[in-house]
Amino acid sequence: MSHFGRIIVAAVIALGMVAAGLSIVSARLGPTVDTIRTLPSLDGVSVNSSIGISFTEPMSHQSVEHAFHLTPKAKGAFNWVGNELVFLPSRSLTYGTKYHLVIGGTAKDVGGRTLFRSYSTSFATQSEHLLYLGTSGDERGRLVLASVGGAKELVGDGGGNVGDFSVSLDKTLAVYAKRGAPAERTDEIWMLSLSDGSSQMVYRRSDWQISQPHISPDGQTIAFLAENVLICQKYYKCFRDRTSPIVELLNLRSHRVKQFQSPSDQPITNFIDFSPAGQIAYTDLGSPLTTADVSGQHTVHIPSEGNELAYAGFDQAGDKASFVGQTPGSSGGDILVFVHGHYVDVSKGVYDSTTPSFSSSGKAVAYAGYRTEEGIEPIYGITTYAFGTKKSVKLTSETKFSDWAPQWSPDDKYIAFVRSQPREAMYMGTGAVWVTRSDRRDAFPLGSFASEVRWVI
Repeated sequence: MSHFGRIIVAAVIALGMVAAGLSIVSARLGPTVDTIRTLPSLDGVSVNSSIGISFTEPMSHQSVEHAFHLTPKAKGAFNWVGNELVFLPSRSLTYGTKYHLVIGGTAKDVGGRTLFRSYSTSFATQSEHLLYLGTSGDERGRLVLASVGGAKELVGDGGGNVGDFSVSLDKTLAVYAKRGAPAERTDEIWMLSLSDGSSQMVYRRSDWQISQPHISPDGQTIAFLAENVLICQKYYKCFRDRTSPIVELLNLRSHRVKQFQSPSDQPITNFIDFSPAGQIAYTDLGSPLTTADVSGQHTVHIPSEGNELAYAGFDQAGDKASFVGQTPGSSGGDILVFVHGHYVDVSKGVYDSTTPSFSSSGKAVAYAGYRTEEGIEPIYGITTYAFGTKKSVKLTSETKFSDWAPQWSPDDKYIAFVRSQPREAMYMGTGAVWVTRSDRRDAFPLGSFASEVRWVI
């Protein structure tokens, strides 16, 4: 063996002895924290993250749990998987917050030895996140995840050609309809996990035009609208129905699709949705909003009470529904909320209004309300209405732009909206994405153009 080779061998042996010595010393002195595991997001630890702490030795569970300190405090439960303690917060962590974690020196292993040294670390949680469908540049036809802090990334399958999308009730999943290629129909349904960014196609039907996919609160069914469906009835020839969309249901377990069957009037709807209770929401001849379970049973009709109404959405709890329409004495579009069996006109006195959205708490609603005109072009701004105080607040009052399509963040701290420039873009369904605090402070643009904006977790 050469002189150089003998040096290498000696060095390897020495390193091995040092490592063995350290292991022996560590074993004598006590266990240590090996790794910390959290769930990352776009710009920090996810507010839905668990906290995993693994140790070098089997630990006394009770002693470790007593030595666990998280600041700011968060209630939760402890689970053990081998040498790893997993803390599961009982509710989401706070957005944009620095947490400090300490495992005190009183934590012991099963042999009674305390930690070699107490352990401390810190981590910062994510800011609030939005998901939107881009309409310009590299974002056109693609889903974009953005934070109020300015970070952005393209999400989904990356192929573009997205037609529309919706977000699950818990805001952790998105489902979207897209075309396989620019010249094709919108004939695919995809699901996107907002926790890890993974996506997969769950359905394709090349002869259908698919729109408005929505996932049920239990995550088992996707409801969507389909056009150009082949209809076959007894005694009649089969034909393609191009008169109105048909409500279809995709079972995510069996991947089978069936037409939704209502025991009352057939849906004549141009929208489909799920209520927070898991019922299908649609329009039929009987009322502006009808709900029924997936099997078509337990139908409930919400009456129009003489108003001309178009459904807009449910609140998070499902005890309110918003509509855009006209009352017998209205001058333009009104925002009507059906709650406790009757309608509340939250935009009373406003010449025209549209695009309502409930706060996450359900205590308020935001909408685009008429402000003024420039020439013949109307200008709209964002207005909020609080159900408790029955007071309205003008959140934005620009004189050169129209603000519309407001959406509340999960913590009700922010409201995102679309600002159109020129104003005609409002009627084309696209504009610049803006965010403002719900207390009227710090409005700022995200630097993107979109047609749909939703808050996610």
